[in-house]
Amino acid sequence: MIVAMLACGLMSGQTNFSDNPLHAVFETKDTESFWRAFDRIETSKENPFNEYIKNGSLGVQGFVPFRIMNADSLYTTVKRRKEDYIKSRNVLSEVSLKEKRIKAIYSALKYWYPKATFPPVYFVYGRFNSGGTVSKDGIIIGTEMLTDLNGITGLITHELIHFQQGIQGDDTLLKQSLTEGGADFLGEFISGETINSKPFQYGETHSAQLCKEFITKLKGNDYQDWLYGTSKKDDRPNDLGYWMGYKIVEAYFNKQSDKHQAIDHILHIQNPFLFLKESGFLDSYIQEYVNGKNIKFDDFFKEYSDEVHEVTFLVSVPDKNDEVYITGNQPELGNWNPSSIKMNRKGNKERSITLKIHLPAQLKFTQGTWDKEADIKDGEKGQNIRIENIKSKKLYYEIKDWYKN
Repeated sequence: MIVAMLACGLMSGQTNFSDNPLHAVFETKDTESFWRAFDRIETSKENPFNEYIKNGSLGVQGFVPFRIMNADSLYTTVKRRKEDYIKSRNVLSEVSLKEKRIKAIYSALKYWYPKATFPPVYFVYGRFNSGGTVSKDGIIIGTEMLTDLNGITGLITHELIHFQQGIQGDDTLLKQSLTEGGADFLGEFISGETINSKPFQYGETHSAQLCKEFITKLKGNDYQDWLYGTSKKDDRPNDLGYWMGYKIVEAYFNKQSDKHQAIDHILHIQNPFLFLKESGFLDSYIQEYVNGKNIKFDDFFKEYSDEVHEVTFLVSVPDKNDEVYITGNQPELGNWNPSSIKMNRKGNKERSITLKIHLPAQLKFTQGTWDKEADIKDGEKGQNIRIENIKSKKLYYEIKDWYKN
């Protein structure tokens, strides 16, 4: 199965992109190159996969980082799993039939969304660690993972939608769910094919429970149990966020009289919270939630409250020469500009700043660039610091190290 990786806002202009769905490129030459190398494993004095990677398409180049890694890694995997690779040797024999079907689907998207651009689809071979992904250069399929071509059109269609998307806002659970669920909904709309059946079946069966849980988490960036992995706290499958996003998008779409315009809006959601409100999908659960919290219904759809809290941030750093910047999800925190708000030097290894912020606040510490983010003690690496309430007017954080995200 292809792993749907996020590719929002990927734009046309790269090699082999087309505005005409009938001119979309389906590239299989890398698979031919792979099998030439494969057949030389026992006779070649050098690693035959050096040539496969060196002369590979943009699809192979996009698969090298984190997947193929290098020719030696590929060689080792192929030697160990030789029989598994052989199972896929003829899997693309009927790919031309799928190509015709996919181009018909692309044409349907062009009708509904005339600004659509069509990325090339690269069939490549990797190391059994990814069925596929997207890069700025196109859709990349890990052919070794395929036992047949069933479902390939729906999955490529899902990725095609990602190339059209330009959804704004912080990377909250809501935004990510709308991104993935929107791709599922529009992909099904133009193809008639449903993917991710397991989370959809579970979601429909446990709808009330999941809706109540989702509204308590949708403003955060903790995706566990909703996207890309579960905690195993119950029997839920992966990727329930796809189902939730689909249902929200579907509700919005059904309320709009101009379907062309609705599709454009779905692809370019400006404010995920207002989109959720316009969909009306979770209204009854949100009303119940805000009643219990004694807040206004309309305030739920704000990313943060109007109320201001003065807070002093105190940060200890690993090196006395470290400069620290704070940034977050509101103007008072620099609107995620990593270099806009520099903290003051209070001591050799302590930095501080006093700000007036809104709750809930999300923030990170950097060295002035996203290449140097702070790894916070007792925090989860890469995740935003989230402040739901203010128990003290002074907040302390210890930076263990700096890392590149």
